[in-house]
Amino acid sequence: MESRKLIMAGLIAAVLVCNLSVSLAQNARPGDDLKGQLLYEENFSTSKGSLWAGSSDDNWTYYFDNGRYKMVVYRMNSWKSYATRNNYSNFIMDVQARQEGGTNDNVYGAIIRKVDWNNYYNFLISGDGYYQIAIRENGKWSPASWKRSDAINMGNATNLIRVICNEDAFSFYVNDVLLEEYKDSSFSSGNIGLTAGTNYAIGSAEVSFDNLTIWQIKNS
Repeated sequence: MESRKLIMAGLIAAVLVCNLSVSLAQNARPGDDLKGQLLYEENFSTSKGSLWAGSSDDNWTYYFDNGRYKMVVYRMNSWKSYATRNNYSNFIMDVQARQEGGTNDNVYGAIIRKVDWNNYYNFLISGDGYYQIAIRENGKWSPASWKRSDAINMGNATNLIRVICNEDAFSFYVNDVLLEEYKDSSFSSGNIGLTAGTNYAIGSAEVSFDNLTIWQIKNS
């Protein structure tokens, strides 16, 4: 009787471990296998001690707002960006981006490997379902086109942005869907940042960001 109980307990434990493994596998996100050390995280719960600042003028404003980092751009065809001073090379960047209002013909997303404001990469999405990968080098934008993707939640919605930078290889995800893989060796390291802006539609761009994390690529 005692041996049967032990066998039964062992079988139950094995089933629980199996179910846990399946659950973890199902919850794993693309690129999670590359994750090493957590280098940085920000939930924007307070501006005290944060690397992120706030400012306001007639054209734009950016500030902490109820546990999110909000960026509003008022002027047509105008962008506002903010970047930290931390330097990263090979990493995974995650951030939740949410359109709060304004026109859907907007832009918002992530800055990666920013050397200075004349040299960096930009991964942008829009409220009307487009994305763009752009390089600014020596103060000039490289030719880049907007592409449509059904993975992007349109309008006043949240999109989970993930960028994987591994040497000269880049992978760009929205809501765990791979939008594009890209190779470029212009910048090997730099700062990270956030961007919001308008195009040529009437109306402001109103976007907020939350739960930003930077993970080091394993063995890099």
